[in-house]
Amino acid sequence: MRVAAIVLLVVTLVSPASSQQEQAPPGELERVEKTLQYATDLKAKLAAMSAELDQFIAELSEQKGALQNKKPAPFGGIADAGPADAARPKAARCAAMTAKGERCTRPAATGSRYCKQHQVAHQ
Repeated sequence: MRVAAIVLLVVTLVSPASSQQEQAPPGELERVEKTLQYATDLKAKLAAMSAELDQFIAELSEQKGALQNKKPAPFGGIADAGPADAARPKAARCAAMTAKGERCTRPAATGSRYCKQHQVAHQ
């Protein structure tokens, strides 16, 4: 919206000067040059923001794809911690089934196939 207003202002300022053969008032040329420079700067900022927005959208798309393709670890397998948690040791996933019939998502306790909550139930 702001860019459109500036373009309209530049067109308004340039059109009367080109259609009339009269001498422009003092300071008019400087004002037009400043407005033109401002419009050029805005266009450069808009291009930079557009490139940054494209990069942001690409990163979000990759993250969405990674989240959609993430599958639970196989029974007794190692849960994938992802690239951000690569330094952290990976833990085996709890082997218990929940009341809904789904696999527990908690990590297994050290030396056990079950998490702390399910260890009690399976003893």
